[in-house]
Amino acid sequence: MAQMIEETNRPLPPLLIVGDGKLAYSVVGNALRAGHETTLLTSDADAAYRAVAQAIPERMKKLILWEDWPVALPHEWVVAVTEECSDIKQRLIRRLEDCVSDHAIIAINMEGIPLEELQASGRHPERILGLNWCYPADLTFFLEIICNEETDPEHVRTLEAMAKTAWEKDPYTVKSGFSVRARMMAAWAREAFFLVENNYASMESIDRACRNDAGYYLPFAGNFRYMDLMGTYAYGVVMKDLNPELSKATVLPASVVDDFPDYGVDHPEHWEKIVRKFSEEIRGLILKYPHET
Repeated sequence: MAQMIEETNRPLPPLLIVGDGKLAYSVVGNALRAGHETTLLTSDADAAYRAVAQAIPERMKKLILWEDWPVALPHEWVVAVTEECSDIKQRLIRRLEDCVSDHAIIAINMEGIPLEELQASGRHPERILGLNWCYPADLTFFLEIICNEETDPEHVRTLEAMAKTAWEKDPYTVKSGFSVRARMMAAWAREAFFLVENNYASMESIDRACRNDAGYYLPFAGNFRYMDLMGTYAYGVVMKDLNPELSKATVLPASVVDDFPDYGVDHPEHWEKIVRKFSEEIRGLILKYPHET
C-alpha cells in the first residue's frame, strides 16, 4: 500500500526533482527515504547515481534517472534545485510548465530572490512556491516553505503535511514571499567578513566563535528561546552599543574572498563522510530534545 500523507489522507505522489550537485542529490535521497516514486532530471546521471547510492544504497531501485528532457512530464509535484540566479530559475520554470500539466506544483529553492519575481515568469503563479533545504537534506530537519498572497493555500497545506509526515522535516512556512533563513545567514556572514577584513579576527577565530558558542546551543534552541532562557536584559544592553557598529556592507570584500582558496578543505570525500556522520549524530540529539518540549 502506498504511504499516506496523514494530515490530508492522500497517497504520496510521484516526485520529480530537477537539479545538479550534492544538495539536489541529497533531496533525492530524502524523497527516496520517504517512499516517493522518485525521478531525478539532471545533467550528470553518473554523478547523481554515485552520490545517492553512497547515502542510501538500499533505496536505489526506486530511483529513475533522466538526462534528457522528455516532451511531457506526468508529475504533479516538481522540486527544483538550482543556483541562485533569477534568470536561470525563471527559464527553468517556463521550461517545466511547457512539459507538465496545468495542475502541477513547482517548488523551487530561493534564497535571495523574491517569490513574486519567479511567479511573474510562470503561467500559473499560484502553483509556484519557494522551498529551501539544508544539506544533507536526507538527514536534517530544516525545510523552509515560502508562499505569498498569490499562492493557493491548499498547495501549502499539502506540502506542509507531506514535509512533516513523510519527509520527517520540522518545516516552517513564510508567507512574506522571501526567505527569512537567508536574511539571518546573510547578516551573520556580513559581520564575519567585516571582522576579518578589518583584522579584528581571523577566519579560524570566527569559526571557533560560531562553533563553540552558537553551535553549542542552536541544535537545542533558536535565538528567541535562547534569549528567553538566558535573560533578555543583557541582550538589550549589548545590542544598544553594538548595533550602530555592525556592518552594512553590500558587497563581499575582495581581500577576504581571495583568502578562501587557502582556507579550503582538503580531501572532500573524507570530509563528506564526517559531515554525514555528524549530521546523523546531531539528528539523534535533536530528536531527544524536540522543539515543543
